[in-house]
Amino acid sequence: MALREWTSKNGQMQQALTTPLLKSVVLGTLMVTAGAIYAASTDHSVTHRLVLNTTEEPGAIYLSEWKVRDVTATFDDGELRPITYTITADMFDGCRWRAVETLVPIDDKTFSYDYSETILSCVEGAVPMIKTPRIGTVTLED
Repeated sequence: MALREWTSKNGQMQQALTTPLLKSVVLGTLMVTAGAIYAASTDHSVTHRLVLNTTEEPGAIYLSEWKVRDVTATFDDGELRPITYTITADMFDGCRWRAVETLVPIDDKTFSYDYSETILSCVEGAVPMIKTPRIGTVTLED
């Protein structure tokens, strides 16, 4: 880096950085930008819609992600990883329930599916509904 010196109108010595600093700043900015572009181009995350394949017991109420929304998941490098969804709710039976949906990869397009429920608490005199565990599969849809 080079410094230039000059004398101002009031006689004080002044210093200024010359062109090599500007070149360094421009080069550094270009390198950071190139790195960001490279990082973005190497992102191989993939998002899929998840389709639930299971049975429903007639009259049963399931605290399921699939009852709430269209379920999607993003996978880094397209590699499936286990997923767990947990929903807790106060139900009309006077009890507080927690449902856990567990997805475990079977192959590159399918998960095993397990649904279980737990009663966390009930108000006095409540008559809890019956638990309705279930199993199935979840498949990827592009």
